[in-house]
Amino acid sequence: MKEKWISSIMAGVFISLGAMTYLSIPNSLVGSLFFSTGIFLVLNLHNMLVTRVIPLMVYTGEYRWTDVIIGWCGNGIGALAAAGIIFVTRFNETIRDSVQRIGETRLNDSPQSLFLLGILCACFVAFAVLVGAIYDKGSVGQIFYVWLFITAFVFCGFEHIVADMFYMSCYTFNFGADPVSVVKVLFFVTAGNLAGGLLIAWLVRILHKNQTITA
Repeated sequence: MKEKWISSIMAGVFISLGAMTYLSIPNSLVGSLFFSTGIFLVLNLHNMLVTRVIPLMVYTGEYRWTDVIIGWCGNGIGALAAAGIIFVTRFNETIRDSVQRIGETRLNDSPQSLFLLGILCACFVAFAVLVGAIYDKGSVGQIFYVWLFITAFVFCGFEHIVADMFYMSCYTFNFGADPVSVVKVLFFVTAGNLAGGLLIAWLVRILHKNQTITA
């Protein structure tokens, strides 16, 4: 149990590192390319990122619902800790304007938009996770497909719960935020990531089973 909490907290920090890199690069496409650094750390160290745990729970059965809860909470702790550390450093000024823009966009968004963008994000992340599970760790195939899928969702502005945990923590430290509004954002993005991750993993599992039977 202790190892799972450590793994999930580390995953929250890793995604926050990718988000920091994204926020610090003025060009959104280049920033999206470098956001993937956090995902590669998670995949190669097999950390319990909640959006990794969800599809693998269905596809391989190696995780349970309790792991989803631990992953979500631990990821949040890691993201909050990373945001708190950044807030007391000069790097905070580098990303402050971007944090304000991103935070206000999410706080002013509608529940259905947050939910649907969460589903779209989960589709990309679930495929990245499943590809990462199929290809050898560090292989060209794994690196290419994971980078492609993660870059796509970040550039499109789709909603990833752990990245949003970091963004909203940074926003709250810098500008203050209504706790109810923050909870609304996290709730609907979580629901979207959960729905999308479960759906994609279920569909891929069915397709693979049918291909095996046919073969």
